[in-house]
Amino acid sequence: MLNRTTTALLALLAGAGRIIAPLTVQHVVDSGFAPRTVGPAVAVGAGAVVVAGTASMLLNRRLQDQVETALARLRRDGLRRAHDMAASRFDRTPSADLVARLTSDVDQVTTFLQGGGIQFVTNAAQLLIATVIMCVYSWQLGLPVLVLAALTLVAMLVLQRVIARRFGVARRDLSRMQSAVTESVLGAPVIRSTGTGERARAKLDTAVDRARDSLLRTLPPLHANASLGEVAISTMTVAVLLGGAYGIGGLSAGQVVAMVFLVTFFVRPLQFLVQSLGEAQNALTGWRRAHELATTPSAVRPDDLELPPGPVEVCADRVSARYGDGPLVLHDVSVRIEPGEHVAIVGPTGSGKSTFAKLLTRRLEPSAGVITLSGIPLDRLTTAGRVVIVPQDPFLFDGTISHNVRLGAPDGDVERVFDDLGLRGWLATLPDGLDTRVGLRGERLSAGERQLVALARTALADPDLVVLDEATSGIDPATDMVVQRALAVLTKGRTTISIAHRLNAAAAADRVLVFDNGRIVQSGEHPDLVNAPGPYAGLVSAWRQQ
Repeated sequence: MLNRTTTALLALLAGAGRIIAPLTVQHVVDSGFAPRTVGPAVAVGAGAVVVAGTASMLLNRRLQDQVETALARLRRDGLRRAHDMAASRFDRTPSADLVARLTSDVDQVTTFLQGGGIQFVTNAAQLLIATVIMCVYSWQLGLPVLVLAALTLVAMLVLQRVIARRFGVARRDLSRMQSAVTESVLGAPVIRSTGTGERARAKLDTAVDRARDSLLRTLPPLHANASLGEVAISTMTVAVLLGGAYGIGGLSAGQVVAMVFLVTFFVRPLQFLVQSLGEAQNALTGWRRAHELATTPSAVRPDDLELPPGPVEVCADRVSARYGDGPLVLHDVSVRIEPGEHVAIVGPTGSGKSTFAKLLTRRLEPSAGVITLSGIPLDRLTTAGRVVIVPQDPFLFDGTISHNVRLGAPDGDVERVFDDLGLRGWLATLPDGLDTRVGLRGERLSAGERQLVALARTALADPDLVVLDEATSGIDPATDMVVQRALAVLTKGRTTISIAHRLNAAAAADRVLVFDNGRIVQSGEHPDLVNAPGPYAGLVSAWRQQ
């Protein structure tokens, strides 16, 4: 409450200091420019200017601190929500859109405020004081000014809605353009190698043109609003001059001059609003988009339960799943995986293997049925750090190998992990060992080397359930041997589910689940399934022939 009172007091001082000038002018004019009045009037005016400038400076600094603190909190909350939102929603949201909401959208607010947005507070105080003094001088002349101002504001509010809608479309199209640019830049090697540059450029040109057209559609209402404001300001000034000239309100010459000044001080906030409405709407749209992300419901609930320590039991009871409004891709899947068991999931492309993995890691919610981990429904659990997925192409941050591995446990013993996994020999082949920089997204390492770093990171995190989503499918045979040895150590004593592309990974598992058309069609140990007629024997035969 004290902070608000201080802010309001500074705004009134800044506004009142500006209004003193017309009053001193009126006093000097009505005195006939008498020498005894000019000096004191100038001194009072100069003092008012100093007070107004000091109060304005303190107010701007105070509001700037408050605004930047709020924007920093908005960025932090938005990033936290990006991390905490449901994985199924995160996967459906373009990453460029999330980045835009946390960067360029918030930057639009900062740019607007630095360009004078904070002056709205001072201008509001100035408008209020000018209104009171005009009505004290002559309510007859103040009334038409207020009526014209009210009509102008109503018209501006109508145009503001149009502008807001068009800026909303423009921000969305700009976000899509950023996604297209990001895709074109990151995919440049693929575009060059496949000779699809023309199509890529056509797609980018379409996105750029759409963004340009959206921004151009905001200009007509902005220009109309500016013209309306200029007409209203001129009309108010002429009305006061004509009223004073014809003696309306019985004002002296000095008071008429003061009224003209007051009209100027009254309409300045309106003029400022007219001139900055476009930037204000753009900033407001950016604020709404950033705030929408910051208030996205978190998938982490305060009443979520912790997994009990130790290997996890996984149970799926008549689970079905679909993507969006599409058809079911999993049908009535029921399976129980024992604590500490290593289960391989195999099947042809599109059989539902990866969908099942997404259900376990909550990147997708089941359409029907229930999944439990150690007897607790999955949607009631917080699985952070306890359930880890190792994808086919793991993400590495731009830093050293040590930095990337320590993400799983900042205080963990990285050296011991590499020793336990049998990766000390590979580490010795790198130029700087653990201090070797991996580059952006791990681009300085091969696919197999990135996978080794991901396995070390997972081992250091010490999860209870590990999901390997085709973690060895893109690795050369030599590196595959190293990865398989590391996997044998990693999965020991942990519940492990491997989405297997290479069937040698399935042979190393305790049990194999065969998916086909979204159903489990076979379950058993590798030797039994190989020697029994069915889909698995066919998959193994085809794999061996290749």
